[in-house]
Amino acid sequence: MKRNKFQKFLTRFLFVFFVHLIIKIGDQSFTGFFDFTFRGIVFSVFFIAYWLGIWYAAEFFNGKLLKNQEALHKNKKNDIYLLFSFHFFFGLIASFLANWIYRLGDIYLFSNEQNWAGVSIVNPELTFSLLSIYMMVFTFDVFYRSNIQQKEDQLKMEQLKKESMLAQYLNLKSQIEPHFLFNSLSVLSSLIYSDADLASEFVLRLSRILRYVIEKNEFLLVPLQDEIDFVNDYLFLMQTRFEDEIVCESRLDNKLMNTCFVPPTALQTLVENAIKHNKFTKDEPLKIELLNDEKSLIVRNNIQLRNDSNSSTKQGLDNLKARFSHFVSEPVEVVRTGDEFTVSLPLLTKEHYERFNL
Repeated sequence: MKRNKFQKFLTRFLFVFFVHLIIKIGDQSFTGFFDFTFRGIVFSVFFIAYWLGIWYAAEFFNGKLLKNQEALHKNKKNDIYLLFSFHFFFGLIASFLANWIYRLGDIYLFSNEQNWAGVSIVNPELTFSLLSIYMMVFTFDVFYRSNIQQKEDQLKMEQLKKESMLAQYLNLKSQIEPHFLFNSLSVLSSLIYSDADLASEFVLRLSRILRYVIEKNEFLLVPLQDEIDFVNDYLFLMQTRFEDEIVCESRLDNKLMNTCFVPPTALQTLVENAIKHNKFTKDEPLKIELLNDEKSLIVRNNIQLRNDSNSSTKQGLDNLKARFSHFVSEPVEVVRTGDEFTVSLPLLTKEHYERFNL
């Protein structure tokens, strides 16, 4: 990281140094490229330091502006116009100030009033020349950064696809492993004789579970509504088997169903973990809540740990954290209190979906 920062600084320093030599050619008060007079040295130090500072300041404000635009989910075309306008006026002000400070310094430090006689305080030749250079540098910098960002996004997507495939594999494996199928078929066999309609519904839900895992494998994100339907199918199987021993309450905002997105099987993984790691009875049921706040989807359950729960590898939860880290900087939050286990997933929007589901 430090090496990259030094390389960036060195590249910018050399560029600004080269530009300042060109400016010296156009200024007839200097004798050439390298004017080793006190005035020439002051000009060089001022020009290089000033424009390096402007470059880093522009980068800072540019980053803030882009971050705010991303948070507000503005139209990308309008974002470009806003970004261009910001840099044009920022560059114009910076160019005018550079010209003005240079003028004042030359007059009051070196008594060169004659050099500026008849020159407008705006000095359009110098001001607009500096502005043109600034805009060219800005355009190149944005183009270069966009290429770098695109490559980073491609690498992230490849990594995300691998992790998504792993998650899908683990989930599919859990659904088709002999233990799961044995229990499901055992429940189904008893239902066939006692309740044919329920048995038919059980088969339908089981088939939808397997279809969802297989079909959604190619997507990095799916609408929240699809994931909730999948969770409901999974819970139907579990509640058919365990009846009132598992209770799930959803208090999710309906507005989020088609505007919020999640990695496939994300919520189901958390529900499954709650069932897998806790014991429950009719008198002491497992209570699972699905809810949200302004920034997160939340899955919460009461803690009634099984005796063998310490043997968990936490692979599913770690995978979920890694998958979300590719979409947002906000982490998946896991909080365990004395009697509750809560996982908060950052809200992902349509913008994330359009960016990653190419």
